[in-house]
Amino acid sequence: MKDSSSYQGVAIRPYQAGDEAGIVATFNRVFREVCGPGYVDRALSFWEWEFQDRGAGRRISLALAADGRVAAQYAGIPLRTKTEFGDTTFVHIVDSFVHPEFRAGLKRPGLFIETALPWFEDCHQRQDAVLFGYPVPTAERIGQRYLGYDRLRVVDYLCRDASSGDIAGPRDVEVERLLVLGDEVDALVEVFLGDKRCTTRRDRSYLQWRYLDVPDSPYELWGARRHGELVGLLALRPRHELVPNSACIADLLTKTGDAEAVDALLALATRRTRQANRQILMTVLADPCAEHALLRARGFATVSSAQWLERRLTHRIYHPKITTAWLQEWWWYSLGDTDLV
Repeated sequence: MKDSSSYQGVAIRPYQAGDEAGIVATFNRVFREVCGPGYVDRALSFWEWEFQDRGAGRRISLALAADGRVAAQYAGIPLRTKTEFGDTTFVHIVDSFVHPEFRAGLKRPGLFIETALPWFEDCHQRQDAVLFGYPVPTAERIGQRYLGYDRLRVVDYLCRDASSGDIAGPRDVEVERLLVLGDEVDALVEVFLGDKRCTTRRDRSYLQWRYLDVPDSPYELWGARRHGELVGLLALRPRHELVPNSACIADLLTKTGDAEAVDALLALATRRTRQANRQILMTVLADPCAEHALLRARGFATVSSAQWLERRLTHRIYHPKITTAWLQEWWWYSLGDTDLV
């Protein structure tokens, strides 16, 4: 990454240990302005969880002002990903921003792009396969012009009214809260991955990080058992506002076509939605996929995110064998792969 910028006194470089306090300070400065009075400052502990090095390194490019302030950031979370071409890394672009004092309107392409370009080059050199995110419309337009953004789709939500009736749980499948993740979780994940041609490797260490280790975790993990064997796993956030007044299913893992395991977990999620006084149970799953079809058959309706705040899944591909059309058909993703929940 380059170490200078066209902005006087601003240097661009990768993250170094100790930068996190400045990153969080500017992040909070930016999003207090964007989100208004209801915004709650992000804690340093959350940054340390989100950006911890889980074996794939960090993806963070910073612009630093002469006085030491973080003037801009372009960052992402690397996700170990199974594809039919072998394991690789997808990077979810998150937490990118420019400090208000460095948004010089007449400068083009601007500090956002100057900070992002070396980040993309770093990902390319690391042989990351796909970079993806959910930019706001202005950022998407800038990204399409300067960063190679390409839209994959506008995100649809799957929504079910919590008062529309129970989903019957099968008698031979029991559901329990999971507070500790053992070897059986990895065994279930291998079954889940069996026919998937492209998806995040949701192994035990990933699930522990994503749902249990997050500070003040808002998630619940539930397991479905058939005759004692773990046959399904659901990550639930009982209260969220991606859809107003909703509970969110962040992940749903079963063997493809195991409708009984899905029903047992959906029955639990429906009960928890009502217990949390939420009106809607919602999720995001790739369409087409078997689980998406199962949920539609159980009363979940497809609703465009544009009804509330349109979410546009954009991407840039570096892998020589992956195409946009292939991702549209084979990439199995969930809300848990994103920072939307």
